Amino acid sequence: MTSGSWKAFLALLVFTMGTSIITPLIPLYAERFDLGAGMLTLLFATYTATVVPVMLVMGNLSDRIGRKSVMLPAMAAISAASLVFALADSVPLLFVGRVLQGMAIGGFLGVGAAFVVDHARPERRHAAAMLASVGFRLGFGLGPGLAGIVAQYASDPIHRPFEGHLALMALAFAAILLAPETVPRRRVRVEVRIGVPEGQARGFATFLGPAGFLMSFLDAALLAVVPLYIVQTLEVRNVAIVGLVGFLILGMGGFTPLVLGRLEPRRAVIAGICVSAVASLLVVAAAAADTVALVVLAAALIGFTNGLILQGGTAICGITVPLQDRGKLVSAFYMCCYAGTTPIVGLGYLAGAIGLTGALAIWSGVALALGAFVVGVGGRVFRRVVPYVEPPPAPAARLEEAAA
Repeated sequence: MTSGSWKAFLALLVFTMGTSIITPLIPLYAERFDLGAGMLTLLFATYTATVVPVMLVMGNLSDRIGRKSVMLPAMAAISAASLVFALADSVPLLFVGRVLQGMAIGGFLGVGAAFVVDHARPERRHAAAMLASVGFRLGFGLGPGLAGIVAQYASDPIHRPFEGHLALMALAFAAILLAPETVPRRRVRVEVRIGVPEGQARGFATFLGPAGFLMSFLDAALLAVVPLYIVQTLEVRNVAIVGLVGFLILGMGGFTPLVLGRLEPRRAVIAGICVSAVASLLVVAAAAADTVALVVLAAALIGFTNGLILQGGTAICGITVPLQDRGKLVSAFYMCCYAGTTPIVGLGYLAGAIGLTGALAIWSGVALALGAFVVGVGGRVFRRVVPYVEPPPAPAARLEEAAA
């Protein structure tokens, strides 16, 4: 791996930490600002609503104006978000910080990974792509993991984690400024490409799309609702434990390609769906058993197997359609993934009405039902992965005859 790839990887790792620091702080915000589960899940969803439109535009834009021209403003935005959170003393500022985080990750998400791969030698680009994937998931996981420790043992717990991230961002800026640009500047043309290619609609609607939706539906509950469940229902006051759950749900998926990277994509998605949906029951069972250990176990299982869903889904998008349709199918898959976070707002307000345990029981039931649909119905519609093969070019003589 080249020094440019490692510089890009460092920036990617530090950048992604900043977007997920908030997870272990959710119970602290609830206490400090007297917020209910509904408002806190709305704060979580604000980030998603900002990510999607920015992501759809910026990925294509970086191919025309250069990677660094997109990455540096995104890094400035995530730094501004951390600064807002480091100074936040009101609820509106929390929402401002989440909007800035969403704008930042929307601009950085695909571009940061591409920059790692761009710098790799041709024979190492597959390894670089895997490194970028690991970096994203690991960075997302380290954010809450380290923030939970800082919040538990340092003074000023709701501000200090973001101050630490600001310090780390100085290293990220240095790394990107020192890394050479990889894409020459071209004429700017903003283009949004998203959709399902002809012939892929049934498989996408019954298998791939719902699988991505379920993956994020599980993730979002563990990141936005379960922190309150740990503190208020299980009465665990150590926010480092909440941070550990955040690390496991986000970070474990980074190790999935290293362990099961050779698993056939369709089987990877089905295995991920089955284990993740069933593991959601452990979260609900934790209340009856009165132990947070079951939540930690569920987070580890769901984090790792959701990595299988993402790995398999991305691979299916990459090999089943021609090159010119690949980008829009991947974008459609990611849109389904982000859509899975939106019901969490309803789950938060439901928790306010019937309690956290009851709301999470319904969440688990929905996850199991959706998982059964993906495996039972989608699995029958999408029976196997058929790689797309480019048709051979017609012989020159045959073309001349056709022209005549």
